Amino acid sequence: MKKIRLQIALAALAACPSNPTIKGQTIGSFSFYAIPMSGDCSYIAVPPLDAGADAGFTFDAILSRDTADASVAYLIVGNVERPATFDGQVFASTASAPRHFIECTCDPVYVTEILQVALLSSSQDDALGRACPPNPLDGGVPVADPDGGISPPCPTPNGCDAVRACGELIDNVVIADAGCQPRAPDAGCNSCSTVFRVEGQKKANQP
Repeated sequence: MKKIRLQIALAALAACPSNPTIKGQTIGSFSFYAIPMSGDCSYIAVPPLDAGADAGFTFDAILSRDTADASVAYLIVGNVERPATFDGQVFASTASAPRHFIECTCDPVYVTEILQVALLSSSQDDALGRACPPNPLDGGVPVADPDGGISPPCPTPNGCDAVRACGELIDNVVIADAGCQPRAPDAGCNSCSTVFRVEGQKKANQP
């Protein structure tokens, strides 16, 4: 899989000038890869579904959580901080960014991106054979069971123990301008969505 410039919302957000610092307690620095699985977008800038893994892309992100309110979390992609939530297992972040699509006369078009990943502790990861389950956001992750040797990713006596992230990335293209038209008769310019399967691994020697 090639490391390409993220083609939808992440690219727009990562390009914004910013120099955020990590807030709260670091959960981990992760290297992610995303593969398109389903959707109805036909824009040139959106990876085609029939290309499979060849249309995938990679990105790095830092996940952290607030020490006073554990449900409040933060995601840093590139140099941009995004708000997030964390319930002790699932980390989620939603953000919007303007994008230009050559198929549309209106500019900009907004893309809303939703990242949802279940974070796996070392013991959960071992129980799953060090791989993401088919349904990580819907019962696929082993429930924390101290008597059975299964611990949650956070909190632990030494901070957080999150080694893998499994879930999905959803990009929603939103055409809010009623006067927005295709630039050509055969050019699609419509609201649509693309769903990516996402897996991340904690970077070696990183917090």
